[in-house]
Amino acid sequence: MSYNEKALMHQLEMAAHSPGTAQFLFNLIRGGFITKQQAEDTMDFCIAKMKRDIESNPNLNREQKDSEIAIRESWFNALKTSMGL
Repeated sequence: MSYNEKALMHQLEMAAHSPGTAQFLFNLIRGGFITKQQAEDTMDFCIAKMKRDIESNPNLNREQKDSEIAIRESWFNALKTSMGL
């Protein structure tokens, strides 16, 4: 993975944790900095990473993990929908 790809993935991951994420990503797509496919792939990566991080947390029981994953996954899916992905 090139430096630019790593930087882009980092920017998108950080955007997923801040207000205005959909607008930020939409501006990247509209400006031609990334394609819709790249944005969708990155969002899918963020969802998978989030699931892995929650699953590996030893301080949560199965019910808490499932609940947290469902909440965060619905947020990511709403974000993808608002971006038209």
